[in-house]
Amino acid sequence: MKYAVAAVIQKDNKVLLVRRSLQSRAQPGKWENPGGEVDEGETPELAIAREIKEEIGVEFSIEKILIEDDFKNTDNDWHVILYGGKIVGEPQVMTEEEISEVNWFDITELDSLDLASYTREDFKRFGWIK
Repeated sequence: MKYAVAAVIQKDNKVLLVRRSLQSRAQPGKWENPGGEVDEGETPELAIAREIKEEIGVEFSIEKILIEDDFKNTDNDWHVILYGGKIVGEPQVMTEEEISEVNWFDITELDSLDLASYTREDFKRFGWIK
């Protein structure tokens, strides 16, 4: 089983999303919550802080676990933790080979975005989209 982490970062009824680069192996060009895989020997808490620093150059502080779930895709079984938290600093693209854009979106705009499938499912669970 592989482990992954992601973060829901909110401010003023907006949510911060990153757009996967067109070179991404999975779901290129789709909008998603920042995050990534947990490295061997790393805790999920350290992984989410590292991923956010690497992807968008800001410090992340965990407030709570929003979702913890297992799922299967064609390649692997995954255990995913979705954290809610806050950032310090102004987010920006740090790794253009992974992330092409970072932006704040009003929650009312989310349903019209080209979201990664897993992000769309998470937002449905929150009642933000249909």
